[in-house]
Amino acid sequence: MTTNHILTSTALALALMGTTALAGGIVGDIVNAPLSATGTVQGARTGINVYLQSDDAKGMEFMDPGVLGYGIPAGGHMEIKMGDGFERDWDVGLSQASIMMVTGAPQQGLPGAGVGYEVMEGEDVNIFIIRPTGPDGLVAENLMSAAPGAKSDPTRQRGIKVLHIGFQQSAFINAGNVGVVHVRIIDGAGQVVSEGAGELEMIPAPVPQVLPTNFPQGARNHNWQQVSSGDIVGVTDGTVPVTLMLYDAAPGNDRDEMYAFKAPITGAGVLSTPELRMMGFSRPDSMARYNGGLIVQDTDGDGTLDPAQDLIIGGVIANAPKGAKGQELKSLRVEGQVLLSQPTDQVAAKPGKRWGGAMMQLQFTAGSLAGKYRPTLALLRDPANPEAGDGSAFTYTIVVK
Repeated sequence: MTTNHILTSTALALALMGTTALAGGIVGDIVNAPLSATGTVQGARTGINVYLQSDDAKGMEFMDPGVLGYGIPAGGHMEIKMGDGFERDWDVGLSQASIMMVTGAPQQGLPGAGVGYEVMEGEDVNIFIIRPTGPDGLVAENLMSAAPGAKSDPTRQRGIKVLHIGFQQSAFINAGNVGVVHVRIIDGAGQVVSEGAGELEMIPAPVPQVLPTNFPQGARNHNWQQVSSGDIVGVTDGTVPVTLMLYDAAPGNDRDEMYAFKAPITGAGVLSTPELRMMGFSRPDSMARYNGGLIVQDTDGDGTLDPAQDLIIGGVIANAPKGAKGQELKSLRVEGQVLLSQPTDQVAAKPGKRWGGAMMQLQFTAGSLAGKYRPTLALLRDPANPEAGDGSAFTYTIVVK
């Protein structure tokens, strides 16, 4: 099993809800989509990201901008079959509005009109067909997002790496306890050249969601940034903040209400372990896994974070090269003030109006050793009951040269 949720141990990964139960071949993971508060809830409309992988780059390593994604051969197509556990909504067609190919995580979209493909229904009514419209197919080396900020990425993402199912509308319902997704790439002779499948364990009820996003900075790639030791990601020139989208937990399991739910978690930020130490605050035993700090929501409205007074809603699980020192993830400072999570439309007006949620922007001080630093941001399933564990999480990668 691979998972982009928790890296520190298999036990922690399995503790999260909505993770992939089984994945193989070119499917590395299936997770809640970044634009949905309830995409993996039983009975809800489907909103998922299918993360791809290769033999040479398993799991999240496939999201490295230096790794080439997939293309579609000339005369061929891609099939995405929504198998057991997913129920078709006949009022919604299988079209570009209900699926988007993506390069990288967080998302840099590859819309059909821009890169040259069409979306249609297969012979099996639960199959998306993605067919190139040009004679050369979709050449992976040439597949780059037209997102404005992508042109500023030091290394451009290329090729298909993610399938966003339930994009602007959702053609499927999470009807079972486990949903199966099959992906195949077929060449012009009808031969399967790449394939894989994954199982997604649906969650029984909505939970607060922490999701990757690159809405700010024109959809720059906020993940896999490369810096030098001591640089501060989000402050050092050429870098952008580590940014997360936050959705509150939907209050019930009504299908339409869950689909429409976009409520943000505002006033939230990260207090790093060094900051907590300076405050004299000790993590509760139920949060010992949060070795990198705590996610706290300002509930008294004073614009500051105090874990003894405000609400602890999650934490940071730090993963760094052995022996590294000085690494630290905390809330972004703007003109000396801590920037807490804001409604998305205050940060990125157009997508914020459509998708809701809140933006939490963080800065990361690169540690002393070269290597991959992977802080995982996790939200408690129920902040009032920390013993219930984590409900959602996402891991960012920062590469120190």
